Amino acid sequence: MKKFKPLRNFFFIVTLMFISLIPLQMEAQVKDSNAPIIITGLQMNVSNDIKANMEQIVAGIRKTAGEGASFLVTPEGSLSGYTGNFDQKELADALEEIKAEALKMKVGLMLGTCYKKIIKGKEYCYNQVRVYAPEGHFIGEYSKVLRCSNLDLPGSGEMIDYVEGELRTFEWNGNRFGILICNDLWATPGYTTIPNPYLVWKLKQMGAQFIVHCINSGTTQKYRPFHESSAELWALSVKLPIIEVNAAQGDEKVNAQSGLIDANGERSLRVPDSGVQFFTVKINTSSTTGKYDNNY
Repeated sequence: MKKFKPLRNFFFIVTLMFISLIPLQMEAQVKDSNAPIIITGLQMNVSNDIKANMEQIVAGIRKTAGEGASFLVTPEGSLSGYTGNFDQKELADALEEIKAEALKMKVGLMLGTCYKKIIKGKEYCYNQVRVYAPEGHFIGEYSKVLRCSNLDLPGSGEMIDYVEGELRTFEWNGNRFGILICNDLWATPGYTTIPNPYLVWKLKQMGAQFIVHCINSGTTQKYRPFHESSAELWALSVKLPIIEVNAAQGDEKVNAQSGLIDANGERSLRVPDSGVQFFTVKINTSSTTGKYDNNY
């Protein structure tokens, strides 16, 4: 048996070396989970032409990869159009092309789109943001909660067109975030006929470290001060950064600016308020105060 002793000693030494490396590997994983997350936003023209929308999103994915960012955020209804009147098969095919390109580029998606499901033989439409990891898997979806309705006809409009969603958070690589869609954050007067559920505050209670706000709010400038100050005050109140991505309206000015609001309620990145725009931000979620880094 003595002739096997050197071999036993060799395996013993290798085992000790492996065990000694485990704490270093765990430390590296912790550091990775606390690493800043880089996100791009695409302020794009949203139409009812799914193919045209898809082409803009694919171009955004490629630019996102070039920035070294982990996720691309698009506006409300960016793939389907801001409508329930679309062909789900056409949308599903376009979505597969987008997912394939995102996987190839190693880019995650926070993709605004309306989406239809058949449940027990009946078709339901959701106004949602679908979240895909840079590794390609589907993390989950969030559907709009505070759907718009005319004051003169409570329960009409989006409350008929789309199924109400359920508030949730998402987690990727140690980063927890929430997503809101347009009126979810604002509860805009004239468009809201149910009590404000204060979804920003609820996301804070659920552990969100930052919030992504996907918008398609139009051009009526009367609403702009309310939209922008509401988002700034919420960021200040809950001490969380809010990333906002609105839909472009051609050469007209939007009534809610895209960009980044920091945890102090200041707009640290202002995106031009008309035309197609692409921007990049870096969020440091390891800070308990919701501090951010913006090196772009």
